[in-house]
Amino acid sequence: MRFNKVYFVPLFCTIFFQALNAKGQGLLFKSNDSLLTKRTSFHVFSSDMPEFHHHAFINFDLSLWDNSNLGYVFNIADKDNSYSLSYLYNNNTGYLNFNVDSKSNKIKIPLQPAILKKKRWMKVKIDLDLDADNVTINIEKKTYSAHNLGFKGQIPANITFGKNQLYTEVPNMAIKNLSVGDESKSYFFPLDEWKGNDVHDKDGEITGAVDNPVWLINQSYFWSPVYVQTFNNVAGLNFNTLNQSLFIFSKDSLTTFDPELNTHTSLPYKNAMPVPMVLGKSIFNPGLNKVFVYELFDIPKGMPSVAALSLDKNNLTWQAIGKGTRPYQLHHHNIFYDSKQDNFYLFGGYGSYKYHNDFLKYNDTLDRWEKVEFKGDLITPRFFAASGNSDKPDELFLFGGYGNESGNQIVGGKQVYDLYRINLKDHTVKKCWEMHPAHDVFVPANNLILSEDKKYFYALCYPHEVAKTELSLYKFSVKDGSYEVVSAPIPVTSERIETDINLFFNHKAGEFLCTVQEFADRKRSTIKIYSLVSPPVSKVAYLNSLHPRSRSNTVLIYTGMSVLVVLALGTLMVLYNKKPAGLPSGEESKSNPTFDTTKDIGRKKSAAYLLGEFLVFDKKGNNITHLFSPKIKQLFVLILLFSRDGKGIGSKKISAALWPDKDITKTKNIKGVTFNHLRNIIGDIEGIELTFLNDTYLFQMSEPFFCDYSFLTNAFKDTKDQTEADYLHIMLRGSLLRDMPDNWLDDFKYNYEAQLTAAMMPELKRQYELKELKLALEITKLILDMDPFNDEALKYQLKSFSGLKGIEYARKMYDLFVQEYKRSLGVEYPLSFEKIIH
Repeated sequence: MRFNKVYFVPLFCTIFFQALNAKGQGLLFKSNDSLLTKRTSFHVFSSDMPEFHHHAFINFDLSLWDNSNLGYVFNIADKDNSYSLSYLYNNNTGYLNFNVDSKSNKIKIPLQPAILKKKRWMKVKIDLDLDADNVTINIEKKTYSAHNLGFKGQIPANITFGKNQLYTEVPNMAIKNLSVGDESKSYFFPLDEWKGNDVHDKDGEITGAVDNPVWLINQSYFWSPVYVQTFNNVAGLNFNTLNQSLFIFSKDSLTTFDPELNTHTSLPYKNAMPVPMVLGKSIFNPGLNKVFVYELFDIPKGMPSVAALSLDKNNLTWQAIGKGTRPYQLHHHNIFYDSKQDNFYLFGGYGSYKYHNDFLKYNDTLDRWEKVEFKGDLITPRFFAASGNSDKPDELFLFGGYGNESGNQIVGGKQVYDLYRINLKDHTVKKCWEMHPAHDVFVPANNLILSEDKKYFYALCYPHEVAKTELSLYKFSVKDGSYEVVSAPIPVTSERIETDINLFFNHKAGEFLCTVQEFADRKRSTIKIYSLVSPPVSKVAYLNSLHPRSRSNTVLIYTGMSVLVVLALGTLMVLYNKKPAGLPSGEESKSNPTFDTTKDIGRKKSAAYLLGEFLVFDKKGNNITHLFSPKIKQLFVLILLFSRDGKGIGSKKISAALWPDKDITKTKNIKGVTFNHLRNIIGDIEGIELTFLNDTYLFQMSEPFFCDYSFLTNAFKDTKDQTEADYLHIMLRGSLLRDMPDNWLDDFKYNYEAQLTAAMMPELKRQYELKELKLALEITKLILDMDPFNDEALKYQLKSFSGLKGIEYARKMYDLFVQEYKRSLGVEYPLSFEKIIH
């Protein structure tokens, strides 16, 4: 089934609105492990504090994992009493305590050790009956009550989580999905902030404030590096589904990484590893708690090619299984384990200049790899496919890859984006769908992970043909293949075919694990492990976080707009009184009227200059212009120009502009490679990110990124209290992209030149009247470069030449101008030299 683009619209809308309305990821508190001044304090209402009457409630999700310290979860205070929920671990049990501060403990709630783990959430519901003077707390479906607390029918919502006005002790904890209120009003706090100290309610209004926050949503979008190790011999890795740990097997020892505790241990083997590792491929057998390591090719004669290692830490013993090999290597093949039949299979891979699509099963009785015939739909030869459990117990999913129908590498390969069901019980294959991404070019890493609801699967995807590339987590619909990116990228160096990338999911810790094994040569490699908290956050949600929240109340919208206007005007006033570095005002230019605008360009960090000479600088101030090949430069400029109004440019328009002689459908691969190169380049520039949404590419730009063209055109449009002299330094750099003759630039150039000419004419007159004749000549040169027959610019040019070099020199320049005028327009120039000069 071919991918139907109609499916994408409702799916995207669903994803988008889910992203906007998703419950928060939570707030992590810096605890007693931190300095006193660095501990977290969350004031639910930082201003306009409401008052609760009759029945009040405080509900939230809580994660606790402190087994050492006393700490306070929250405190609520009125003028007479203060109440707190505190935590203490004692005698191998954790206890939550509801207290009337400085008076008595009213409720003591025991918590089982299994609950007290990071990322293990418990629902806390607290009901304050302010009239009946009692409190009811429900935790883990158990209810606890107390009376005679001193309530008087109402209480101010003076609620503080963590460090508060009375206590500084904070346990290791996190909260999310906070709701507070009474019978007449309620407030919900998603706690989905990405940064900053402001806390918004569900309508986007700033209601609370937090000191020293750690926003957990970042851990669901940005991968965290958690482990790295370099090996001087071949090593392999896999995931133990029994204890949810990663393990790395090298020549002489086993290293186990516990993602939940973020710790690793290394133990030597009881005996020598019998298999001389080449690629270090393996499969885990949970029934036996063993890992089977195998090599298919390039094994010394007589040496074992398959061996099993017991993962019992008290018995790390190797057992040689067999010596069966294949006549060629199979790079980046897929591995399936059939637990019911206790068999493992291989599929596909690359070797001997061919892409393969055979199913191979290891026969331990005959010690050989046997080809197994599968019926149904044909999977074309490929490598770089992803495989994993499907939504049915006897079936596996296989997705994507790189190859071709014939299998011969000599005819070239291409990315494929299709999904298959592979039934290991009856040996059948069924094709689910095939889709054709309009903008991305990628292959998946080895494994795919099925979502808990079995409607989606996750895969790490990347352009494998790029040496310095990036991995991102993708979420695909099982139904039709529509997808979205749900993580920030991980930079990867993939210069050798042995480079191995895997995706695992730790159900115990609730997080994805990415392992990257980068090879320096055939023996030496570095293994890196990254983690991402589940559920992952879509790129749409991340991009939405970069913009101010919109409020549901229309009055507030206009208030916000007014504030922005005031801030903008204030910014302009600051600019007026304090010029940006490298942008001299008219007064400053008096002392240096002949500055070189191509060398002294002002800001040289994270900057792009489109006026005059095209220049780009990275975040360290290095000139990286040389990295922009003509096509990458065109792509960068095209998206940058269309991003000024925040709308961006469609994928088809890009293809039509940059590859006008090619059919749009045939530009996919070359466009994908060009985009990958561009992403790598701008990765070293702060404040600019390439995004894709609704088939539209857009640069999201923020400080400290600087673009002279954007800065100047905004100044033309918005500045009221400044003169053109304030921007003269930028103006004199030259016309827009003078070395790019592309037709699609014509409208941009025409509009900019019209704006620039209108802005520079009064400045030209002013500089001439100030007797700054050299600077006046610089201005006339720029105007006449854009508008060769501008009468006003000609007048000031000749007058300036007359003042600097004499009347005869000015007359010679006039004669040259007249000759060019007639040659170009076919008529005599109507104004005499004397009339212009006088």
